[in-house]
This record gives sequence, C-alpha cells and structure tokens, in this order.
Amino acid sequence: MKNSEREDKEYEGKKEFRECMKKAIKSSLSYLKKKAEREQIVPSQEYDFEIDINKRSWKTVPESRPPLVLFVEKNLEEILKLAEVASCMDFMIKEIVKDVEAVKNIIEKFLKKYVETIGEFDYDEITFNNLYRELEEYIYTEEREIIVIAPLLNFELKGSERIDLGDFIIRKISEEELKILLGKGALNEHHFYPYGGFLKTIWCIKLKVKFPSKMRREDLTPYIERIMTALRLFKKGSIYYSAILSYPKIWRDIWIISSHERGKAYGQYYELTDEDVENLKTFWSKFKSLNIQNYQFLDVAIRRFNFSYERKLSEDKLIDYITAFEALYLKGVEKELGYRLALRCACFLGKDGEERKKIFEILKSAYDARSKIVHGKPIESKSFKKLLNKLNLNLPELSMQVEEYLRESIKTFLHSLQKSNLQKSKSHDKIIKEIDEKIITGFG
Repeated sequence: MKNSEREDKEYEGKKEFRECMKKAIKSSLSYLKKKAEREQIVPSQEYDFEIDINKRSWKTVPESRPPLVLFVEKNLEEILKLAEVASCMDFMIKEIVKDVEAVKNIIEKFLKKYVETIGEFDYDEITFNNLYRELEEYIYTEEREIIVIAPLLNFELKGSERIDLGDFIIRKISEEELKILLGKGALNEHHFYPYGGFLKTIWCIKLKVKFPSKMRREDLTPYIERIMTALRLFKKGSIYYSAILSYPKIWRDIWIISSHERGKAYGQYYELTDEDVENLKTFWSKFKSLNIQNYQFLDVAIRRFNFSYERKLSEDKLIDYITAFEALYLKGVEKELGYRLALRCACFLGKDGEERKKIFEILKSAYDARSKIVHGKPIESKSFKKLLNKLNLNLPELSMQVEEYLRESIKTFLHSLQKSNLQKSKSHDKIIKEIDEKIITGFG
C-alpha cells in the first residue's frame, strides 16, 4: 500500500472513530443524567489543596461536590451495554486496539476525565473535542512520551525561575503536580494535616523520556541520579530529591510516584544563580558526553561521592570520600597508601607548591582519620584530636575540605578522559602514569 493510500485510510478511520466515540459519550452522559435525576446524587464532603507558592504554604479546603466519578464507576457495566457504546467498542476492537479490556478502560477513562473537567453530565462540544484530540494522539501513536518530575530538596534558584539545559529543565513545580505530590506525602513537607503546612521545596527537575511502546515501563531513577550527580559535581551544596513523579504527556490516565526512601538532605543549601547558568550548561554538555560506566574506577568514585550525600555524620561522609579517592588514585599501589594517595592528588590538583603542600597535608591526615574511624577509634580520643589540631580544623571542616578536593578530582579526571583518545582500559593507567612522571620530574 502506498503512503498516500495509507494516510487516506488512517484519516477515514480517525473520522469514523471520532463520530462513534461522540455518539458513545453522548449516549453515556444522557443515561447518567437521567439516572442521577432519579437517584438524586448527594454531594459529598471532599478536601482539595489550596497552594500559595509565594508563601510556600498549603492548606486543605473542604468542598461539597457530587461524586460524579464514583457514579460513572457504579454504572459502568450498564453504560457498556448501551447500543452506541457497544458499537464504538466493536469499531475499536476491529480497527484500533483489538483488546476488549483496553477498550473498556478507554471508555471509562474518557467518561471520568469528562465529568471531572465539566462537573456535570451535560454534553459540551469543546470539552469533548479537547479530550478526543488527546485520546486520538494516544491511540494512533505507538511510542509514549513520559514527563518525569523530581522535587529538589535543600535547593534554591536565585534570579531565574527556569533553567533549560536541553535534556532537562529546572523549574517551579506546577500546582497540579504539587497537589499530586502533597496527596501522596512525597515532598517531605512540614505539615499539620488535615489543615495545612509549609512546602519544603517549590523547585523540581523536569525531563521527558520517550518509550518505543505505550506498554513499556522502565526504572526512571537512573535518569534523575545522572542529573543529580552532575549538579553535585558542578558546585557544593547538599542537593537531594524526595520522589519521582511520572505521567504521560498526553492522555494522563495514570500518575506514578516513587518516593525516594533516602530523600533527606544534610548540609548547606545548594543555590544556582544567574551567573551559574552558562557554566552549568557547559559542564552538563561535557558531563553527559562521557559514559561513566565505561570507566570502573570513576564509576566507583562517583558512586561513593553520591553515597556521602546520604550521610548525616561527618565521619561517615569521610569514609565515603576516602574510598572514592582510593578508586581514583591508588591504582597499582600496595604500600604507603595514604602517602601515595595524598601525593598524587596534590600533584593532580595543586597549582603551585603552597597549594600542593596544603592538599597533601589535609588528605594524608584525612586518610589517617578514616583509618582510625573504621578501626573503632573514638573521635573524642587524644590521638584523633591531635590529628585535627595539627590541621587547625574540626572534623566537619576537614570533611568539607576533603569533599571539595574529591569534587575537583572527579571533574579533573572527567576532563582528562574526554581529551584522551586512548583505549578505555588504558586511560586510567595513562593518567596515573602522567601524575607519577610529574612527581618524579618536577613541576617546572
């Protein structure tokens, strides 16, 4: 069949589908209206969310409204027997969907969306047309585009209200999305339910994911984790997310929420300003170009770097940091681990002798501190305090400084790998060899 003939046949099919769907919905609404008049639907007390974005607050507002959606559910079996509805279902089974339960689901969802939108059982052409356009696009498109939302904790966007990175957007959470998230308790919000409370965040990551089939589902967490890694590497700040909300771009028949069980942020706020935007765009472009999983040592280091964001105590963070440093700098080393780690990192990051000396001293002490912690030495012990006093730092300050060296190390390794045209298996060896040669030959 030629393309033109195929297009003509599809056009005629859509035209016929629209007419039979219109008749089915009109018939269903007429049936529901007459039955509602006989049975006199009693309005029920429900609660809706009233949200004030500017005050970052929400409250529940009682509403008295007839339970129209429940009435549709209650009478669905009889609706499906109506002549116009049965004829429309036969057409869909023969020409479009070919699955009885899927067809029943479409009729039910359409009616529910309709009565939710208009709030009555009268037919309205505009409401029908808007819903039908969504349904037609959903049915006649094989792939499905999913909107993914991740509310950001401990985060603030200063100046701009939206940053578009191409692959994802940082923006305010919409009112509709906030209501869904609040209803599921997925914002880690301070609340006084059922009366109201305060929003911990109004910001989110938004991205679109395309699936080749409407039936296909996959874990969306890796998409969000990749973006979170990039944001954490870009600058310091304890950014996290509380949940992942996903829903279809068209024909929103389902909203899926997966709460992030470790969705707590410990530490200072993460802020993005107008001055950060262009640098963030540049960094994201470079970061996404490298497949981290091809480099096991870097994958381990980044995984440990991310684990540290889940730790509340500085000593626990320090354990993750040093484990990440070991993955980066201790390839081929069996002795004097702390010394070699600190020396290589100081050489890799330090811009002059004074800075290299500072990095070496801090990382050597941090390595010793990690050893004491994992071997059960109390941080209140004299030897532990002596180690910190030598640096004139307390443990949280040491941990924060080590975090910054780790952040810069990972970013510098990323940059080196992007420049390298070597085979993946030799890239890490090459970088370490260059560091050691620099140490041997000097920095002149």
